[in-house]
Amino acid sequence: MSDPISHVNVWPVEGELLVTWRGGSENVSVFVSDDPIDAGTDVRAPDGPGRITVERRHRTYVHLFEPDDGFTVAAERVLSHLPVRNFRDIGGYPTMDGAATRWGQVFRSGRLDELTEDDHDSLRQLGINRVFDLRTDMEVENHPNRLPDDIAEVRMPMSSSAAIPKGLFERVLDGDIAGYTMDDMAAGYLRMLEFFPHYINTMVSAVAAGEKVLFHCTAGKDRTGITAMTMLGIAEVADAHVLDDYEISAQYQPESRVEDFTAEFHRHGIDPEPYDLHAMLGSPRPVMKKTLIGVRERWTDVEGYTRHLGLAPDTVAAARANLRFEQPGG
Repeated sequence: MSDPISHVNVWPVEGELLVTWRGGSENVSVFVSDDPIDAGTDVRAPDGPGRITVERRHRTYVHLFEPDDGFTVAAERVLSHLPVRNFRDIGGYPTMDGAATRWGQVFRSGRLDELTEDDHDSLRQLGINRVFDLRTDMEVENHPNRLPDDIAEVRMPMSSSAAIPKGLFERVLDGDIAGYTMDDMAAGYLRMLEFFPHYINTMVSAVAAGEKVLFHCTAGKDRTGITAMTMLGIAEVADAHVLDDYEISAQYQPESRVEDFTAEFHRHGIDPEPYDLHAMLGSPRPVMKKTLIGVRERWTDVEGYTRHLGLAPDTVAAARANLRFEQPGG
């Protein structure tokens, strides 16, 4: 008997998608569709063991069918065709019981101020019907979103200092903080989880109601990161994959960001030495690991954390069901 299909990767290559995987038998069939649940009727054989190349459409979902195990669904994680930094799908992560998170249900990103009319059509084609903006008022004022009128937008300003609703860099410039470390970053995440449970409740409840949602902040890594952590935790994704999802954000920040911020500090007469800019501006794995440890110290487990969020058990169950892929007919 063959090993189950695993380690599926989808890579864009010159207008096509190269899909590779491990495991599976010689009887694997590949279905290509524009729906993450419905495999459709476009079926073909792999090009060779553990690989196939398919056309890259607006949004392509590849359904690998192994007769003994059912479907494994894959897609591009990063939606690079849109002018949005760090725009990603949180689907495809393995859960601890052998399932996976559902593609095309929950998206995360940076700010949305450069979208065009064509991009609006792309959002509609993704099925997104509600956008949650987690930025502070100043961030919104500086870079207002450009969304179509038929996609609902919900403003929920979050800050790591609940008493001072400003972004981190604003607080540095204003003298509110005199230094910053990875521990401080994780502590800031935990403060947001502590003081904004109603916001996270609202987002989880939208998923429980079956809405396809996008949540975002400015860079799509901090406030967005702890929201993604919450969604993946409810879906019962293992810590290692939660850390993977958080760490990806570092790849989608401007390469010169640390140097630019260092220059900005000097311009304002601030010594950058006490500030770990790689922690502030990147997404180092230890920061999310410290955050997960802090969540368990405060609330014990996912059930305790969702109680803190004020979520009823049936809402958590509905959100979990919508966050996970279930085999057709299952």
